[in-house]
Amino acid sequence: MAAVALGAFLVVAFTVVPGQHQTAAFTRSQARVPVAAPTTGQASPDGAAVMIRGPVMAAAVPTTAGPKPTPSRVPPTPAASPTPSATESAPSSSALAPQATAEYETPKGSNELAWSEAILKGLGDPITNANVISLGYWMQNEAGSPPYGIVGANNPINVSQPGYGGTPIKSEGGGYSLYSYPSVTDGVDATVAYLNNGAYSLILAALKAGEGLTSSSLADEIGTYSGHGYTTIPDSWGSSQGQPETP
Repeated sequence: MAAVALGAFLVVAFTVVPGQHQTAAFTRSQARVPVAAPTTGQASPDGAAVMIRGPVMAAAVPTTAGPKPTPSRVPPTPAASPTPSATESAPSSSALAPQATAEYETPKGSNELAWSEAILKGLGDPITNANVISLGYWMQNEAGSPPYGIVGANNPINVSQPGYGGTPIKSEGGGYSLYSYPSVTDGVDATVAYLNNGAYSLILAALKAGEGLTSSSLADEIGTYSGHGYTTIPDSWGSSQGQPETP
C-alpha cells in the first residue's frame, strides 16, 4: 500500500509541475502579445483549463484582425499658401483654347484671354495678371477702327512676320506687310518669332519678369512696333474697350 501511495504521489507531482511551467510561459507571452482575456470558466474539449492552453490560443490569433493603431503624433498642419501678387504666376485657364479669328476680327472676352495665354506660353513667359491684361490691351490698341486698324486673321497684335503660311494683306512700308495666318498655331508662332527679331528686348524683358507693359520705359519700343501710332499700352482707344479678362 505504501508503494501504491508513493506512486500516486509521484504521478500527481509529475503532472502538476508541467502545468505550472505552462502557466508561467503564458504569462510571459501575454507581456509581449496582447490577447483578449479568456472567458471565465471556459474549458477546452479535453477538460483542461483555458489558461493552460493560452499559448496555443495566442498563436492562432490573426495578426491583421484588428485595425491599425492610431499614430501617437499628429502631423503638422501645412502652412497656408501666400496670395500671389500681380507679378506672380496666375493659374492658367487650361480649359481655354484660342479660337480662330477672321480679318478685321479682334478676340474678345474669354477668347482674348486664351490668345494672351497662348502667346505668353509661346514666349516662355509667366502667365500673370499684369502680362495678360497688357496683351489684351495690345490687341485692343491694334483693333483701332476698321478699315484703318486692320487686324489680320489669327494675328491679333498685327505682326509683320513672313512665313508660317501667312498671306500679306496690307503693306506697312519699308518692305513690311501685315499678314493673315491660316490657323491659331501659325498665328501664335508668327507672333513669337516677330517679337524675338531683336527690336523688342525691353518688351520681352518686362513680359519675362511678369510685369506687363505699362512702364514708360517701353515707349520707344512700343512706338517702333506701332509705326508711332501709339507709345503706350493701352492707348486711349485700347482703354476705351474695357479691361481684359484675367485668369
